[in-house]
Amino acid sequence: MQRLHTVVRHLASAAQSQKSYIQPNRLSSTAANTNNAPSIVAEPRAALYDEDVRISLHNFPPEAKVTLHGQVTQQYSKTVFASCGHYLSNKSGLIDLATDPSQGGTYFGVEPMGFLWSLQSAPGHPTDTRMTINVTDKPIVITLKAYLGHLNLEQIYTGKEGQEEEQVSHSVAQLDLERFSKARGVMRHEVEEGNVRGALYLPAGEGPFQGVIDMFGSSGGLTEYRSALLASRGFAALSLAFFKYKDLQEHMYDLKYEYFEESINWLTSHPKVASGGIGVIAVSKGVENALIMGAYSSKVAAVVAINGYCFATVGNYLRNNQVLQKAQNVDLEKIKVTEEGFDLREAMAEPTDIIPVWQGQAKYLLFESLDDYQTKPNAHKDLLDKCPEWKQRDIQVVQYEGAGHLLEPPYNPLCRSSINKGIGVKMKWGGRPREHAYAQLDAWRRTLEFFHQNIPSS
Repeated sequence: MQRLHTVVRHLASAAQSQKSYIQPNRLSSTAANTNNAPSIVAEPRAALYDEDVRISLHNFPPEAKVTLHGQVTQQYSKTVFASCGHYLSNKSGLIDLATDPSQGGTYFGVEPMGFLWSLQSAPGHPTDTRMTINVTDKPIVITLKAYLGHLNLEQIYTGKEGQEEEQVSHSVAQLDLERFSKARGVMRHEVEEGNVRGALYLPAGEGPFQGVIDMFGSSGGLTEYRSALLASRGFAALSLAFFKYKDLQEHMYDLKYEYFEESINWLTSHPKVASGGIGVIAVSKGVENALIMGAYSSKVAAVVAINGYCFATVGNYLRNNQVLQKAQNVDLEKIKVTEEGFDLREAMAEPTDIIPVWQGQAKYLLFESLDDYQTKPNAHKDLLDKCPEWKQRDIQVVQYEGAGHLLEPPYNPLCRSSINKGIGVKMKWGGRPREHAYAQLDAWRRTLEFFHQNIPSS
C-alpha cells in the first residue's frame, strides 16, 4: 500500500536537521565589526539559495528594540520585496537569529531564515507578484538593514506617523547577502538538439552524474533555477521547455509524447549522464508530462510530482498523431472567482483516463499541498484507486498542511496569487508563509534523497 505522510507535525525537526542533507558551499563569510559600531554579521555571506545562513547583530545598545529589515529587488521587474523582524538585544548588545525570537513583523519566533522566506511586496509596489529567479549566473542580493526601535514595513518605506520615540528613520547597520542558484564549477549549456529545447546544467567533474529532467507548469517558457540547484547538488539536470519557448508550440494543447521521448533519449545518451535511467521532476501542468514519461518510457527510474493531476487537464496528449491521454473535462461553473484569483479546486470532473504509471518501472514521490487552490485535496487518490496494489509500493505521497501550490526549493517566499503568464489570468495559489516555508524545506530534502536513492549512478 502507499505510504502517506502528513508532515506538519515534523516541520520543526525538518528545519533543525537541514544541514544534515545540504552540504555547505561556504563561499565567503563576514566577521564582526571591531570598531564598536552596530553591525550585521552573516555566516556565510554568500551561499547557495537552499543553504542556511546564520545572522547575528553586534554592538547594539543593551536590551534595545531592534528591527532587522530585509529587501530584494526583482531582477527584471524592479519590484521590491521586503521583510522585517522585531528583536530585543541582550545585555551585551547581541542578537542571534538562531536563538532569539522575533516578537513581530513579517515573522514571529525563532526563525533563522525568516528574513528571507517571509519576503512580501514592499509598500508602494505591486502585490500578487511572484518573486522569481530568472538569471542563474548572477546572485540574488538581499540587503539587510538594522533600525533602532520596532518598525513595520509601512513605517520603514513611507515614514508614517506612529513610531516610538526611540525609533529613527535611518538604518544603523547594513549588509548585503548573495544567494546563488548555481555553485562554482557548474556549467550551463544551451540545448537545441533536434526538437529538444532547454538548458543542461552539469556539475563540476568528469561524471557520470545521475540525470534529471526538470519541468515547470502552465506559465510556459523556461525556468532554470531548480536545475541549477540540482546540478549544484550533483545531478546532471536538463531544464526542459515544452511550450511557449523559442520555436516550440505556443499553447499546451495536443502535446506530443515524441517530444518528451526525444528529450529522455537525448539526456540518457549524454556522455556525462550515468546509464540505467534518469529522474524527472515537475510541478503543476508539468506533472502530467512527468507521469506520462514515467508510464511510457523504460528509461525513467524516478519521478517527483509536485501539486499536479494524474490525468491530462488541458488538451490531449498525442503519440503518432493519435490520442495517448484524453483531456478530462473542466466544469466551468465550478471555477470560483475570488479577489486573489481563480480557484480551480472543484473544477475538474471525475477522471476517466488515468495516466497508467503502473506500465512503467519508475518509482514516484508525490507532494501535495493542502492549501493549494489549483488542485483538489487528496488528488493522489484518483491514481491509487486505479493503480494495482503491487505498484502502490512504488508510490510515496507526502502532504503538507498550510502549503500552497507553488512549492519550490527553499527559501523562496510564498506567492499566494499572481498572473499566470501562460494563460493571462490571475490565479489563487494559496499557502500560509511559515507552513509553506517549512514544507519547501522538507520537500527539497526528500527530493534530493529520493533521486540519490532511485536514479542509477553507474
